[in-house]
Amino acid sequence: MHKRMWACLYLASISGLAQATVINTQDAGVIAAFQSGATVNNFESISGRTPFSISSYNHNQPGDVISADANPNPSPYIFDQLPGVQFSVGGMVGTNQPALFKLATGIPGEAHSGSTVLGSVDFDFTTKFNNQGLIEIFFPTKVSKVGFWLNPSLGDVNIIALNTNFAFSKDPNEMNLETGTGTHGNFVGIARAAADIGGFKIQAKDAKGFTIDDFTYGGAIVVPEPGTWAFFTFALVMLGYVTRHVRQQ
Repeated sequence: MHKRMWACLYLASISGLAQATVINTQDAGVIAAFQSGATVNNFESISGRTPFSISSYNHNQPGDVISADANPNPSPYIFDQLPGVQFSVGGMVGTNQPALFKLATGIPGEAHSGSTVLGSVDFDFTTKFNNQGLIEIFFPTKVSKVGFWLNPSLGDVNIIALNTNFAFSKDPNEMNLETGTGTHGNFVGIARAAADIGGFKIQAKDAKGFTIDDFTYGGAIVVPEPGTWAFFTFALVMLGYVTRHVRQQ
């Protein structure tokens, strides 16, 4: 009987921790735990890249012209400049890329670290702060968590974690692993129990679009949601009770 009870408690506890966790918070402790052991890039110093300076957000089309082509010099675009990550905004991989924006004049405080953020770009190489904003991400070596801060004065987003990203890998077995939403001004992301995230998508939910900062990826440790923590704590308490009962026997 005692062996069956131990087995049940053990399976219950690990099943609670095996679930994916969607983060959408300003809680410093939760964010620190999420970023622990992961790579965090604030976009402030990326070799060979010069951010495009903006002093306001254009939510109408056409947006501000960033460049006339995909390879301006200096370039604000990001493709594979971060180790272990590739970026796109849809369209042609390696050509249609998100851009680094240096927030100037009255808006630099809307970046979480420094004054540089990453944002979507339209196929005509203009800014895209609208409900069509999109950033696609590919991890050649899969990771267990992906997260970032959202600009507080722009919009909310949908986030999708995938096992791969077909546009990059050409793997026809692309599959959604987890979805969630992110609130502007919050740190948002998805953590999984195993390193199985090979693709990620960030989609604008409203007319303001979005930018991201402190891009976080990697790691192998999930951050359980509050309900899972409570369940796990209960399981540990029960294990302690069973241990004491067995010793008394």
